[in-house]
Order: sequence, then structure tokens, then C-alpha cells
Amino acid sequence: MGYSDKMVQKPERVLMLSGQLGAAGTPQVILNITKHLHDKINVEVAYLGGKDELVPEFEQHEINVHRLGDNPLSIKSVRSLQQRLQKHNYDIVHTHMVTGGAIGRVVSNITQTPVVSTVHTSYDNRPMTAKVPDLLTSPFSDANVCVSNAVKQSLPIVYKRWAQTEVAHNCIDVEQVRQTGAVTWDDLKWTTNIDRDSQLIVNVARYDPKKRREDLIEALPYVLEEHPRSKLVLTGKGDRKEVIQELAEDRGVADNVAFVGFVENPQSVYHHADVVALPSISEGFSISMLEAMAHGKPIVATDIPPFREALSENHSYVEPRSPTELGEELRLVLSDSKHAERLGDRAYKRVRENFSGEAAAKEYEEIYRSVIQDTQE
Repeated sequence: MGYSDKMVQKPERVLMLSGQLGAAGTPQVILNITKHLHDKINVEVAYLGGKDELVPEFEQHEINVHRLGDNPLSIKSVRSLQQRLQKHNYDIVHTHMVTGGAIGRVVSNITQTPVVSTVHTSYDNRPMTAKVPDLLTSPFSDANVCVSNAVKQSLPIVYKRWAQTEVAHNCIDVEQVRQTGAVTWDDLKWTTNIDRDSQLIVNVARYDPKKRREDLIEALPYVLEEHPRSKLVLTGKGDRKEVIQELAEDRGVADNVAFVGFVENPQSVYHHADVVALPSISEGFSISMLEAMAHGKPIVATDIPPFREALSENHSYVEPRSPTELGEELRLVLSDSKHAERLGDRAYKRVRENFSGEAAAKEYEEIYRSVIQDTQE
């Protein structure tokens, strides 16, 4: 990033601010960054309200967590944040999520605390309710950090006009992810109705239109021609689950699809997978992708920029919204064990070298130093 040669003050105290701390997604990224920064900087975490499933994991790493209110949009949350910033001398407030970013930037500006904002999703794919508050408060940010080059390129010019804009990819704790998933088949609930000898094609996600799970259903007949014992495993909940179930019935593949719902240990799904399928048409920088890579699994993915950033240009991709290509690529991976092993080994090596928590923590520390210097000049 070009900051390492500058003699800049080391940040002593940082407040990570999120809208909520649910079990996955952005809160998991915050945990991965924070626990690797914690040895170097006094990092605390605050959230505006709502989900809190991940709080015990922060506390397990001896990271102080502050709940500011019951609802991310409540007056109490805003006042609590302002009081905390006025009382404590934070060098940086590092905001995440729409509510954390919008509220955190404004309140930090009032209290004259430098702000770093992580942008997790492409601007073009956000709903208007997310675009407007984010855009209006963007001038209050001292640095924007995008989780991929694709996200950076999607930002309107106004973001770059008011603040430095960098890329720091999402990260995971690679070895912990692997260890968490290494649970035996018979000790898992989601495997109950699945034949242990099935070839498992897995997709760990939510029922979101951009995840294109319908393409997996449409691709399955091509796979079953050569691999009739294949099973597509879909995790998660969502309003579109019934739509996907009906499509599986219509295509005659319902018996080869396992709708396992919420899985307490999603890493175990990757651990037992034969291939991971990611047919998304849009992503910020997929945590699911990084987790699949950590387990050393072969990945069949669509040709979108964030996936290319994760897997590299040397990987083979399929066109988005192309069930035929998707099915053929899945069939190839399931048919060639040596090819599958090469893909998995290459993915594991790449995630260890490029997307670890240690790497992200180092990048953020340099960004903090740069912001501190810029605000003191």
C-alpha cells in the first residue's frame, strides 16, 4: 500500500463499529481482523444493536464488546456511541455495514474522531435504502477500504474525492476454519438423511437471488447423467427456499437435493464436500469462497471479478446464468479425482498466502497509521 516507509504514529486504541454481530458475513470478518490486531493494538468492538450471536467468540479472544442499544437505528444507540467517543480517546473508529458506516461517520465527525469505513458490497448491487445513507455520509470518512477491487471500482467518484480509497480483502482464520469443520459424518445433524456414499455438491449461502441457486437446480440433470448418486446440499433459510424446492420438483431432481436449512457448523459442510459450487452473479468478496478454499476443496465458480480475485486468473470459470456450463464443469470435477485434487490444493495454498487474518490485520494497521498522519497534518 505504500505506507510502510512513513514515520507515522502507531494507533493505540481503535473502536470497531458494526450495525450488528450476527453469526456470519461481515461480523465474522470483523472478528477475523480484530483478533489478529488485538496483539498489537487495543481494539474494542461496539455494535448498534440487533443480532449478537458472535459476541461470545469475541469475548473468548478477550476482546471487549459494547452493545450500544437494542436496535441499530435507535436514538439510544446513537447517543451511546456519541457518549463513548466523547469519554474515550480512540485514535480510529473503524465502521462496518450500512448502519455502522452512516451513523459511525456522522457521530465520529461530531466528536472529531478519525474514521475508516470498510465497504463490503458493490455499490451497484445495493438497495436504494443502503445507497442513499452511505453516499450522503461518505464525505465524513477519512479512508474507505473496499473488500475487493470490484467493490472499489463500483464506488461513485464522490467517495474517492473525499477520502483515500484502498483495497483490503476479506479474510478468514484458515486453520481454525479447517479444524472447526473436521467433524465426523455420524456426529452431524445435517447428514441424517443423506447417503454417506453420495458425491456431495455443496453451496453454503442464503436464499438470495444473486446467489443463483436456480442455476444449480437446472445444472443438476447434466451431472446426474454420469453421476446419479450425486447430491446437491443447500444450506440456509430464506423466502425463496420454496421457489427452489418447487423448481427441483419440476425438474425431477428433488431426490438429489438436500435442503438442510440452518447448519450450526457450516464448515462441516465444506469438510465433507466433493465439490463446492458458487454460481453467483454478484459478490463483494465472498467469505464462502475463502472458506471453501481453506478446506482445500475444488471449486466451480462463475466468471465474476471478485471470484477471479480470490482464485486467480489461472482458474477455470463458467459463464454466469449458464446451467449447461455449470453442469458440465461440475461433471468434469466429479469425474477426474486428480483434477479435483489439484484445484483444491491450489485454492488452499492461495487462501493461506493471500487472505489470512494476519495479512488483513497488517494492511489495516498501515491504513490506520496513514489516517492518523493525515488527520494530524
